[in-house]
Amino acid sequence: MRTDKWIIDIENLAKNAGSFKIKDLIALAKNSGMNVSRATVYRVINKLCKAGKIVPVSNRKEQYFEFIGEKIHYHFRCKKCKKTMEFFSDKIENSIRETTNKLGILMTEHTLIIEGLCRKCRKIRK
Repeated sequence: MRTDKWIIDIENLAKNAGSFKIKDLIALAKNSGMNVSRATVYRVINKLCKAGKIVPVSNRKEQYFEFIGEKIHYHFRCKKCKKTMEFFSDKIENSIRETTNKLGILMTEHTLIIEGLCRKCRKIRK
């Protein structure tokens, strides 16, 4: 089956998935009634990456992908359980813009990952 047939359907699943691993996207596709192979999903993901619609993100343990949306977000990663959480901050975004403007930098991309212990792991540690 041609990959082009699946691009729009898989892209829509990716948009709604937020951060996702390929195996999660395959499961979503199958649960949505799509009869799509693992290889086709990988080909579509590669095309969407090349088109700049999704980006790969790694958390040292595994790779996942995110659809590039309008709202910029950041990540917190627990050093103990490896859970990754997304958060939004207009203050951080404004500060980055102000700083790059002051320095005369044309920012093409940026990443913010805060590492520490999540609430659950902090409770276990006490």
